[in-house]
Amino acid sequence: HYRSANDPAGRDPAQDRNPDPTDAIIAGLGAPGFASLPRMERAGITPIFIVGMPRSGTSLVEQILASHPEVYGAGELNFISVIAAELGYGNGNGAFAPDPEALRTLSRRYLDVIAEHTGGARFFTDKMPHNFLYLGLIALLFPHARILHTRRDPLDTCLSCYFQNFSGTHQYTRDLGRLGRHYRNYERLMDHWRRLGVPFLDVEYEALVGDPEAVSRRMLDYCGLDWNETCLRYYESGRVSDSASYNQVNKPVYTTSVGRWRHYADHLAPLREALGR
Repeated sequence: HYRSANDPAGRDPAQDRNPDPTDAIIAGLGAPGFASLPRMERAGITPIFIVGMPRSGTSLVEQILASHPEVYGAGELNFISVIAAELGYGNGNGAFAPDPEALRTLSRRYLDVIAEHTGGARFFTDKMPHNFLYLGLIALLFPHARILHTRRDPLDTCLSCYFQNFSGTHQYTRDLGRLGRHYRNYERLMDHWRRLGVPFLDVEYEALVGDPEAVSRRMLDYCGLDWNETCLRYYESGRVSDSASYNQVNKPVYTTSVGRWRHYADHLAPLREALGR
């Protein structure tokens, strides 16, 4: 039934005409040129970027952090992709060499807009999963930012994406083979940021649901936040999530989604092949 729902869009040949940006981004922000690019000065409020594949636990991580009294949960913001487009990031036209003044202007604009809504909080979250495409740019715009990278079993992640009725920019989720190839490019890009030394904390979904307090403490410590018990009761915060996980993140932690792919193993050959597993 999921295949029947996804097949019409998954067979759309227009999808193959939209080139994946991974190669262009890696070529545009490579070592050693990346180290010499300008970084902006530290600002008063600290962004916490939560990135990763959709359905990898980004909403749960944000809900935990946003339950802290010093953190404002801003949700999924599209500002970074807009800034990237303005700067010509990942356009395939050689090395990325942004104008320092343009970086400064865009960095301040982004923080000023957010600061109007934070109520004086010292930190805020930006939980746009595909900001993993822009971690090199984020490191230039906000050297003081904290980046949390959520990871989950690839088969569980991709299957959960396939089960969602995503719109527009996530049409790759309609076809298991294309979805697996997208995941491989995501892995390539995260490995590239590691090699460049872009700082981020990996948060394993399975570890988080297995020991919520230990992993939540690690996340808060990485962000420079004191421990607060409310983070374990995130589901009592009353905060509304507008992501596809809106229902799950308003419940206590559960482990029933771990290894869910095994129920559908007989149907996953195209995904396994594309993932190289």
